[in-house]
Amino acid sequence: MIPDDLDMVTASYHRCMHSGGFVDTFYERFLASSPEVASKFRHTDFEHQKLMLRESLLMMIMFSQGLSHVREEIEQLAVRHDRDHVDIPPPMYDLWINALCHAVEQHDPKFTAEVEQDWRIAMQPGIDLMKSHY
Repeated sequence: MIPDDLDMVTASYHRCMHSGGFVDTFYERFLASSPEVASKFRHTDFEHQKLMLRESLLMMIMFSQGLSHVREEIEQLAVRHDRDHVDIPPPMYDLWINALCHAVEQHDPKFTAEVEQDWRIAMQPGIDLMKSHY
């Protein structure tokens, strides 16, 4: 059984994806959040990156819902982002979640403070796992 707040995040995710421009808004905000963030993406293929973000968000939501089969995928994502690979330090995840919530606010027509809080709660287990692998 999926808790109501995670159902809300799943519904919000789909509203954001159907709104058009959600991922672009996220990356505009995220890249503008810090010169260090922008430098991490200077050689990025953004068409591929945008697809990866969509998939990663779904995995993070499923991970928060307790679906154990996605843990391995989140672990692989964490390794790709650790200090020996893309080198995403733990403080960058705070900028990431803030950019994500900004994009949700812009693209979810049913956005409320509760929706934002639910997104933050839903993303936290995945973020914690990512940080732990740094």
